[in-house]
Order: sequence, then C-alpha cells, then structure tokens
Amino acid sequence: MSLDIIFNPGSICIIGASRDKGKVGNVILQNVSREFKGKIYLIHPVAQEINGIRCFRTVQDLPESPDIAVISLPPEKTIESLEELGKKGCKVSIPVSGGFGEQGEKGKQLEMKIKNICEKYGMRVIGPNTVGVIVPRVGLNTALTEIDKTTFPRDGKVSFISQSGALGLLSMDAASDNGMGFSSFISLGNEADVTENDAYDLVSKDTGTQSIALYLEKISDTDDFLKKSRDISRTKGIVLMKGGQSEAGNRATSLHTGSLFKSNFSLRGIFNQHGIIQAFSETQLLDYALALAYGKPVMGDRIAIITSAGGVGVVSSDLLENKGFRVSKPSKNLEERLRKIISPIASPLNPIDMTAEATDDQYENLLKEIESSGEYDSVIVFALFQTAGVTEGLIDILRSFNEKGRMPFVVGVLGGEYTKNMVRKMLSLGIPTFPSIERATDGVWALRERGKFMRRFLK
Repeated sequence: MSLDIIFNPGSICIIGASRDKGKVGNVILQNVSREFKGKIYLIHPVAQEINGIRCFRTVQDLPESPDIAVISLPPEKTIESLEELGKKGCKVSIPVSGGFGEQGEKGKQLEMKIKNICEKYGMRVIGPNTVGVIVPRVGLNTALTEIDKTTFPRDGKVSFISQSGALGLLSMDAASDNGMGFSSFISLGNEADVTENDAYDLVSKDTGTQSIALYLEKISDTDDFLKKSRDISRTKGIVLMKGGQSEAGNRATSLHTGSLFKSNFSLRGIFNQHGIIQAFSETQLLDYALALAYGKPVMGDRIAIITSAGGVGVVSSDLLENKGFRVSKPSKNLEERLRKIISPIASPLNPIDMTAEATDDQYENLLKEIESSGEYDSVIVFALFQTAGVTEGLIDILRSFNEKGRMPFVVGVLGGEYTKNMVRKMLSLGIPTFPSIERATDGVWALRERGKFMRRFLK
C-alpha cells in the first residue's frame, strides 16, 4: 500500500488517547485536533468522548477504515492494535511506543510481528519508537511534544527525514522558531516496515518539497539509497547528516536504534558523486537544506559581499575564501558605477562596505549593478537593520531580487529580537536568510556545491 496518503489524509484514528494532560496519548490528541480538518476517531475502552470527540470501544466499531492511525500503547497492546487496524483496512499506522528492537531480542521479535502484519494486510507502519509525522499544509501533526514547549513549523519547502525522533524534533523546533518552514517531517523510529528509502521515495514525489534533509544512523540498502539520491538530486537538493561515524558514535547508534552501520570509509566523495551534500551538525543540516530549497545554484567561485559594517565584510571574506570562493575586486568600470551609489566614505572594492550610512536604495542599486556586470557568480547580502537608513522596506527589495533576479544570493542578519523578527519575515517570503555571518557563508557554500553537481548535466 502506498504512503502517499500522508500528504492527503481524510481521517485519523488515535488509539490510546487520554484525558490526562501530560500523557502522551493526550499530547498527540491535542496536536492532531489543533489543525487537522479531516475526521478524527478515538479508540477508548470506556470513555464516551474525550475533548468533545466521540470514542469507539474497538477499531472494528469505527464507521470506516481510517487513513492514518496513531497508537500510544505498550508494545504488546500495540501489536494487538496493529492487527485490528490491518483487518479494518487502515492505510498507515504510526506506533509511538518504545520497547522494541532497541531493547534487544524480545523487542526484535515484536518488530518481526509488525512486519508480518504489514505483509498480511498491506498496511504500512512508520515506527515503532517514533515521535510522529508532521505535514503542516494539511494540518497533520502526530508529534508527542507539547505545543507550549515546542514551535511547530509552518508550511515550507524542506522535507526532513530523521532516524532520531528527539534530535529531529528538537532541531526542527529551533529552526521553526527562526521562521523556517517544512513541507514534512517524518520520524522513522525503528523501521520495522517503512525504511529511510521508503520515506525518501515519498518526499521525492512531493511537489511541495524542494530539498530533503536526512539524519541517518543506518542505511538499510546503500546501493538503492545512492541510486535514488542520484535520480532525486537532479530536481531537489539533498543534505545528509550521518550519525555513528566514530567508534563511540557507532556504539551509541547500536544502542539507540538497534542497528549497526560501520562507516570506515570517506562519505563525502561518495555523497558528492550522487548529489548529496554532507552536514556535520544539526544546524548545518537544516541551513543547507534551507539554502537549497529557497536559493539558486551557484555556478562559479566569484562572490560579491554587500555590507554596512566593515568587520562583517572582513570576517565573511575570510570564511568565504577558506571555502574556496574568490572575493575579487570589481573591474575599474564596475568600481566607478558602484561609487556613484554609495557614500563618499564607503568602499566599493569588495567587500562593498556602505558604512552606517547605508540605505534601502543603496542595497537595491548595488544588487542591480552587480548582477548586470556579469563579474560575479553570487552575492551575499548582510542586511543590517540596526542602521537608521535601513528599514523593513529592504525586505521587499530582497524578495523581488530573489524572485525576479538571475543571480544566486543569500542574506545574513545579525542582532537581537528585532532582527530575529526580520529573519522570520524574510523566511516566510522565501528569501534564503541566516542569522549569523558563518551560517550565511555556509548557505552560499551549499548552493555552490549544488551548482557543481548540476553543471554535470549542462555539458
């Protein structure tokens, strides 16, 4: 049975829903009922209703087969519920309980029962030991963390697949708080049925997904995964963070997911051949994915820096040149054109430092001149809103350049709560924006890596 229903469910069943605040079954119910517009069914042995939603005593009492079922019960009860859901014709089940393969042989035997149920009824199972699935655009949120402690994402263009539920949710929480949107989040858990390759297939077909972020501790079929990656990467950006590459990390992986994947070879070279950008931290993972979703591939090493702070220009120049970019001076002709735009005390020599006299118009005119010159392959813009001449109007200028311009660019922003709000606004408009110098340079680096891969298909 297909997993496609994840992106268009008409009904959800929750088994193990609870009235008690703080219990997992109650948290899941709160998250599901907050925005989901389809039918919600609850299974409870004695309750007539919970939070105004009718309860049914058994799965067989449901008036229809649910598209998705979430199970919050102990392992043995989970198996019983999966059997009942399979008989009812449920399409996808999401058991959140732990106590399976990660606990040893007994747990692995329970996972084998799950696999047998899937084969018997054609039902797909995500998990067990998963923190859930989130698809913001259809209001699907089966996560088991509370809304007052978590920032859940708005709709976006990045799909996030994670073999660690907690790391995935916590990383997404931080990114969502900064304004980043997600097209989906899938916590795979122990993969008794649905594997990373299955989830990869699912999100690769989603038209709302422009880039895919993966945190993986094991790869169940490496050849298949790499083949899929090479095909997917022609149209979507791919970023992967591989856990368990050190001896200690490998040991922790076996305890965490009940799996062991030895990584005694260099991954970067293999990933590069298949269009995968490797990340080494959760911040890089989602920053790279954001850049690939909202930015244009960078096809060369020549980069221009626009800033209103000298130190920002110096630090970003160092970081970019260490990443292999060329922060070269403009030609004499372009230099003279740039001088006419900025203050007499400013520098057009790249970094282009407008000083604290920067204005929205200067940003706009500099971008136009740099793009029309053909002397640079990309530009990094530090939108420093604290100076008097820079207003929120700059956001519209950057949005227009991102939508209508040909030149790849990213935006860097530094500062406190006011500027964080500017970051959120720009991300909501699809502008690739990052809240530090280093993260902005990382973003444009990811776009250059994407460009290197894409050039193979332009020859």
